[in-house]
Amino acid sequence: MAPGHWFALALWLPLMLAAAAAEERRPCSPNKCGNLTISHPFWLPDQATGRSCGSPDFEVTCNKGTPHIRGAAISLGFAILNISYEERSLHVVDLGKLYLLQHAPNSCLVPIWNTSAKLSAPFTISPGSLDLVLYSCPEAAGAAALALGDGELVRTGMRCRNESEVFVRAGGRYNGTGRYGRYEGCDSAVTPVLGANGEANASDYERLIDDGFFLTWELPPPRSNRTSKKITLIAVTSAAGALLFTCIYVLVWRKKGKRLWLHLRKKTSSNTEKNYEAMLVSYGSLAPKRFMYSEVMKITCSRNDQLGEGGYGVVFKGRLHDDRLVAVKFLHDCKGNGDEFLNEVMSIGRTFHVNVVSLYGFCLEGSKRALIYEYMPNGSLDKYIYSEHPKEILRWDRLYVIAIGIARGLEYLHHSCNTRIVHFDIKPQNILLDKDFSPKIADFGLAKLCHTKESKLSMTGARGTIGFIAPEVHSRTFGVVSTKSDVYSYGMMLLEMVGGRRNVKSIVAKSSEKYFPDWIYDHFEQDDGLQACEVTGEIEEIARKMTMIGLWCIQILPAYRPTITKVLEMFEKNSDDMDMPPKQNFSGLLESSTHNMDVQSSSTRPEEISLVH
Repeated sequence: MAPGHWFALALWLPLMLAAAAAEERRPCSPNKCGNLTISHPFWLPDQATGRSCGSPDFEVTCNKGTPHIRGAAISLGFAILNISYEERSLHVVDLGKLYLLQHAPNSCLVPIWNTSAKLSAPFTISPGSLDLVLYSCPEAAGAAALALGDGELVRTGMRCRNESEVFVRAGGRYNGTGRYGRYEGCDSAVTPVLGANGEANASDYERLIDDGFFLTWELPPPRSNRTSKKITLIAVTSAAGALLFTCIYVLVWRKKGKRLWLHLRKKTSSNTEKNYEAMLVSYGSLAPKRFMYSEVMKITCSRNDQLGEGGYGVVFKGRLHDDRLVAVKFLHDCKGNGDEFLNEVMSIGRTFHVNVVSLYGFCLEGSKRALIYEYMPNGSLDKYIYSEHPKEILRWDRLYVIAIGIARGLEYLHHSCNTRIVHFDIKPQNILLDKDFSPKIADFGLAKLCHTKESKLSMTGARGTIGFIAPEVHSRTFGVVSTKSDVYSYGMMLLEMVGGRRNVKSIVAKSSEKYFPDWIYDHFEQDDGLQACEVTGEIEEIARKMTMIGLWCIQILPAYRPTITKVLEMFEKNSDDMDMPPKQNFSGLLESSTHNMDVQSSSTRPEEISLVH
């Protein structure tokens, strides 16, 4: 840039700074979201520029015509039903509790946060509110709670965490502590409700939660003239500094020319950041939180505690500022630009199911990208089923419950999400277990975000892992890729859970050990399959049913496999009511796939398959 251009910049910069100071002093203009007018102290960000014009505490997002405010914790926030500017009160609904009723009545998870924990200054819950306490109780604890509840505890009919059931109880005036009854073995969450005539009937819990409650707020302190003068002073001082800098730059023009390039790079980076922030605002309160890379390093103590490493990246244990443990996956070989990455992360972040790992947040800073998930203290399923004594910790009844939970998670991904998600890499390593050994499906969606390195045992991330990959994913001669590709992988995993060994091991190692799907089918035909697996007594029905369902799921042609919904129906049946599936040429198919993929990986680029259909 010529010296004359720098002089023009010095004249232009004070004008821009003065304009910025005037912009800073200008109050927010009223705006509409649905039927509500959003005005001071509340404000809606500019969708085009992402400009903010008020206190962050009063930022409102407009989601499908409904205004939302975000909670202080990572949560679904609050929907605004009405605003009284004269009384400084908001009529709101806790979206976390509403989601519990509307979207997951049969696979719920009682929220771990009380409503009051999601709020911070300047908002407080109206003192006229009443208590409604939600309890999540295992079967024995629920029975005990009902006995102690004096008729005030109401069964909702919702079940969560497999064997847990949800109850509600209405108390007196709201104080956020749930003081009206604590029951041993039960988790609780307290939410305020309006009630009628100072009373709330627990039987009307759905209407009470849907009707919401009132928040009051304190006005932000007005900006003083002193502050405005300070801004003007800063603008004038900055302008004088820019002019002085221009003079110095002219004197050292030939030596310091590279500084302009750095300045332009920073400006480009700033524009990119504004685009990211505008996209996040457009997704509303359901968007997972964005963390800077420095924050992620602090969360993981500079990547000190490694949990594992896979095709998509390395996972480290971390802790958020509110002491919640998390698993942070640092991604490598991510494809596409930041906008594409952000869109895919938002798709992953909108999945909420008890059997799917929750995404708390993400990092997108230049080429640095990471995903922050809830922490699963019992690790992945593979370390249990491949151990020397696999049934000692995960007993047959627990394995059975885990198998059903995985199927429910897959059904949600296949049919209940905003978009239909095919995982393409269902295997024991991608099934994580929480503190109660409830299963959660992990790593869904990553095949579309990242490239993975090829090896003898794995193809591209969009294609899965040898031993679990469906035939049609490898070759379209077997059929069309669909949700039934995940059903095949699920069936292979069921058989590994029954046999306690890796199905692919004998083929890859070229040992004489017979491929397990062939082996179990041959023994089933001779009526000694379960005895060969050392299964007898009360657990025989569990093992037989899991094996039969697994054999149906791994039919070579997709048309003969059940859907995952049909699989869940099969779990409700007796194994004697199931037909034996036709035998497949399992080992021949695997040997052919292994050979062909070795040839393909060395000669051609594997065809990429879309993750979402």
